Amino acid sequence: MNMLKNITKRRLFRFILFLVMGIALNLIFNAFANHCLKKLLYLDTIGTIIVAIVGGYFPGVLVALITNVITFFTIPPSVYYVVLNIFIAITTTFFYNRFYKNKSKFALFILQYVILVSVCNSLFGSILNYIQGEGTIHNDGLIDNIILFFMQTLKCNFYIGHFIANLFINFIDKSICVGIAYFLIKIMPANVKNDIREMAWLQKPLTDDQISNINNKTSRRISVKAKIVLSLIISCFAITLVIAYMSRMLFLSYMEKEFESEAIGISRLVANTIETDRVDSYIKEGKNAPGYSKTEKMLYSIKLVSSSIQYIFVYKINDNGYTVIFDLDTAELKGLPPGTFIEFDKSVLPYTDKLKAGEEIEPFITDDEQIGYFLTSLSPVYDDTGKCICYAGTDISMDDYTNYEKEFMARLICLCAGFMITIVFAGIWFSEYHIIYPVNTLVNTANVFDYSDAQSRRENVDSIREIGIHTGDEIENLYYTFLQTIEENMVNYTYMLKQSQDLEEVQSKLIMVLADLVENRDASTGDHIRKTATYTGIIMYKMRELGYYTDVLTDEFISNVIKSAPLHDIGKIRISDSILNKPGKLTDEEFEIMKKHTIYGANVIDQCISSLTNADFLSEAKNIAAYHHEKWNGKGYPYGLSGEDIPLSARIMAVADVFDALISKRVYKDAFSFEKAMSIIKEDSGSHFDPKVAEAFLAASDQVRAAAEQFDRLKADEMIND
Repeated sequence: MNMLKNITKRRLFRFILFLVMGIALNLIFNAFANHCLKKLLYLDTIGTIIVAIVGGYFPGVLVALITNVITFFTIPPSVYYVVLNIFIAITTTFFYNRFYKNKSKFALFILQYVILVSVCNSLFGSILNYIQGEGTIHNDGLIDNIILFFMQTLKCNFYIGHFIANLFINFIDKSICVGIAYFLIKIMPANVKNDIREMAWLQKPLTDDQISNINNKTSRRISVKAKIVLSLIISCFAITLVIAYMSRMLFLSYMEKEFESEAIGISRLVANTIETDRVDSYIKEGKNAPGYSKTEKMLYSIKLVSSSIQYIFVYKINDNGYTVIFDLDTAELKGLPPGTFIEFDKSVLPYTDKLKAGEEIEPFITDDEQIGYFLTSLSPVYDDTGKCICYAGTDISMDDYTNYEKEFMARLICLCAGFMITIVFAGIWFSEYHIIYPVNTLVNTANVFDYSDAQSRRENVDSIREIGIHTGDEIENLYYTFLQTIEENMVNYTYMLKQSQDLEEVQSKLIMVLADLVENRDASTGDHIRKTATYTGIIMYKMRELGYYTDVLTDEFISNVIKSAPLHDIGKIRISDSILNKPGKLTDEEFEIMKKHTIYGANVIDQCISSLTNADFLSEAKNIAAYHHEKWNGKGYPYGLSGEDIPLSARIMAVADVFDALISKRVYKDAFSFEKAMSIIKEDSGSHFDPKVAEAFLAASDQVRAAAEQFDRLKADEMIND
């Protein structure tokens, strides 16, 4: 256990170091591209590609996310590419897994990968460029020159030229990244790569085929992995929506306060510039009034303080409107001359009472299709007595506010999407290695348990023990409980199997003893019960080989018939010795009594069946005892059954019984030769015997002869020993 902990710590240390190395490679090569290659290339995914290939999906995604988060603090626009770089990590792992299984198409996979990643990068960059409204060339860099080259060569607009130029640059960039990553992976020590690949395993690592088998298994409804992924996606999506909404509200609230603060500051600055004792002269004399030009210049200076300042004006409030004192020109609109009267517009109607009273007014939004979208701040201008003489106002353009909002939301969505994808892959990663693989490994191992012999049963336990699950949670507890249960079950199964075998052996011996009791009463039969049992086995295996009655001739059926065969004449126990051992031919009355041994035998076995448990084989014993003297043509006894109405076991015994009677010496006849007996079986095929049974018996003549000769040798040895 201590050694396992040490190995786990070593792998964890190497794994963390590997992730840090991947992030560092991204940052170092990207810094090199920015400073030495004049930002022509990016080289910011080399570490991501390496980690995705060696470590898999989640480590690659994690490195891509952390790299972009770090870069965000120095280059804020890089946050837009977090999802794209995560996509590169996912695509890299996907293509590597395909390449790993088909190394003969290495070059094709690399080309497909580079083209796909380049197209996606270029398309995303062009869409982002379009959204941000950057539709012109600034001629301030090599990239702009490349865009201009494609625009002039292909005679296309900026956006198409931008896409093609980006595609060209990205293809070169990703080709270089793949080449560098491939080289660095090649020189990486094999044991380090192995530790990184096996770091996540909390059990004996599975082979690719075993993983594929687990992943391809279907569940009755929905798999645990699918449930986890679905719950993570729903949870992350819901959390992302909540975070995005709340962040937007907080951002807008903050920006509104910033804009309001700026607007109020400007309007108050304007108010402080106005000389209240000259307001009336400004209105009457206009720009010719003393001090007007000087004040106007100061107001223009104030306007230059911020590019967001749309308008600066000073109005005197009247009953129905206001009179212009100052109204600065803009690039789009010339200001109104002093003394111009303007009626209150709809944007200030809610504030007219306060304006007339000379009170402070909170900044308000004006959104007019003709004038524009801006924030208005009006600050009262007081004379020395504290009387409001006029209002100084400024309109701050809200276009920047809208742009800030769009930019903030775009960055927030990209960042949240990156975190959401990373969390989903983290959930998949942890669920696979902590739950899915351990549980499915136990299931698959249990499904292939072999109980056939003691060695196989020991291997069952060893296969579970070798899994070595060490998740440190309920799964590990389940594993050790399962292992302990299997070990106990194997011991109990072996004990029960031994008991069952002993019981079966006792039953078999009791059958033979019971059959011997009957046989010993019949002085003419010899080893009849053993020989007929052997012949039935030969017949059944040959029939199965020939394809006859294969649906019936199962291993269990064959075993039951062979074990039951010795009981075929058990009914003779109720036949008197005078008839059973009569040296001459039986009279008709005696033969009728003899024929009843079939019925007696069935009754005896019926009694055994009712008093014994686990004696299923006796059902075939009953069939054999009752019907082995029936004939295929219906002229047998005791019931005159015909064809397949006669149980198959009885039809098989009929051939074995008659053949042994033919080649055996009886008190009333001499033994027939093997050839003569076989010819009689052949002649009676289709009349006395089932043709298929007879055919199988004749086809196995070599085995039958060998068995008969073996019994003769054993009989001779017994006579010599006696």
